[in-house]
Amino acid sequence: MGLLASMALDSRELSAQTPPVDDATARGRNAYLRGVQLSRDQEWGAALASFEEAASARDAPLVEYNIAYCERALGRYVAARRTLQGLLVNAAGLDPAQIEDARGYLAESDKLVVRVAVHLDPADATLTIDGRPLAEGDGPDTYVAGMAPPGNAAQLGKPSFVVLLDPGAHLFRAAREGHEDAVLARTYRAGENTALDLRLDVLPATISLRSEPPAALVRVDSREVGIAPIEFQRAAGRYRLEVLLDGYTTYESAVDLAPGQRADLTARLRPYQAPLTKKWWFWTGAAAVVVGGALATYFATRPSPQPPPYDPGSANWLAHAQSWR
Repeated sequence: MGLLASMALDSRELSAQTPPVDDATARGRNAYLRGVQLSRDQEWGAALASFEEAASARDAPLVEYNIAYCERALGRYVAARRTLQGLLVNAAGLDPAQIEDARGYLAESDKLVVRVAVHLDPADATLTIDGRPLAEGDGPDTYVAGMAPPGNAAQLGKPSFVVLLDPGAHLFRAAREGHEDAVLARTYRAGENTALDLRLDVLPATISLRSEPPAALVRVDSREVGIAPIEFQRAAGRYRLEVLLDGYTTYESAVDLAPGQRADLTARLRPYQAPLTKKWWFWTGAAAVVVGGALATYFATRPSPQPPPYDPGSANWLAHAQSWR
């Protein structure tokens, strides 16, 4: 049964009803009648907008029925599926034929939606499809695309889940701080069941280093990487930097970088000054001091000189000197 045949009220029947009692009812009725006419002309997009306006003013199961019919005609099976599910929970005012049609449209839409089993790594990345975040679906691990308004997505916190979306071309974008965005374009057939892996690469850290004066040799963890100024990338982590130039004291530093972080460093080198102990005149003077000290020590500690023993001769006479009294 088509849309027009399923309408419970057309413009003539609505005109015969009791006049509206408030502005909301009047706005809803006018939008509904406009949607009926646009539907007859098969202008489904404009008809859908009119029925949605009617629903915002004064909603009713009949209005929801026609919203679902327009969504189905536009190929928006995910939206039609959700609208029909809500309609069948409360179908007051619809006749049995319309309820039966709604069930048939729901079964049809359920077969036409695309189901994508998504694996997201890391699990705390955000995901948008066609610039829209995901809306909750039928179960805890099921989400629907195209239903939420455009905007930033929240973290789902799940490594694996199922996304329901309409057939056609779609753009997936997964993002997380410190990682490179994963952007994939995919086109799906009606009723397709497939899988999609979205893995985000960790962004490297960037080190930019210049030296004063320039042209100094740069080492990272004792490995030469080039001549300053230089810019290079490494995985996130801690690194020891050395900057060397003849005639200058070696510059040393350590950096601890997060994924995607950038460090801009300037190594200001100081002229090299040789230690006092390495200067030639220091050791010449030191040698003189050592020699002089050794001589002084010798003369201060040497014993008094003694004459050689006297020879007593063949008679063995030896005269000893007597002290004067």
